[in-house]
Amino acid sequence: MPINATEPFASVEDMEKRSQGEISAATHPYLASELLAATNDIRSFCRWHISPVLEKDYVRFGGFADDVWLPAMEITGITEVVIDGEAWTPEQIEDEVEFDPATGWTNLYGRAVRVKYTAGFAEVPQSVKSATLELAAAALGTALGQTREQAGAVSIQFEGAGGGIDPESTRGRRLIEYRIGRLP
Repeated sequence: MPINATEPFASVEDMEKRSQGEISAATHPYLASELLAATNDIRSFCRWHISPVLEKDYVRFGGFADDVWLPAMEITGITEVVIDGEAWTPEQIEDEVEFDPATGWTNLYGRAVRVKYTAGFAEVPQSVKSATLELAAAALGTALGQTREQAGAVSIQFEGAGGGIDPESTRGRRLIEYRIGRLP
């Protein structure tokens, strides 16, 4: 399920600074939309919103009883729990709920589950911001979606052009630490 952004992880001004004025809103009218698209690609790749800090709802209906892993990192708290129709009191949540803020693991277990929690980085991590700028620049540099260009003996490969993030690429390896469900 896509996690759509309303604000990009990096600004037009960030791109102008990073590219030393080479890429600006004046020279690239689609810069803002490419920054937003890059942010959405990163959120989809990482499988959670990353930033800012938000209150989120995790809901699972029926199926088999199973452990609850919240789809986030940087979890700061759990404020509401309903397991198989039974609402937990704030005292029960405080005394009985355990969670790992870095992985989303909880000690909760059930079939039908609703958990309200707070998670996310207050500031976009620098490596995420850099990846956003690189993805947007690659998209702007290859307006027709080319991924490779060759002129005679000179060949250029555009990493990240054409959409998506390859987990084996430099950018993918940089973002893997923010990806939900990664193996340690």
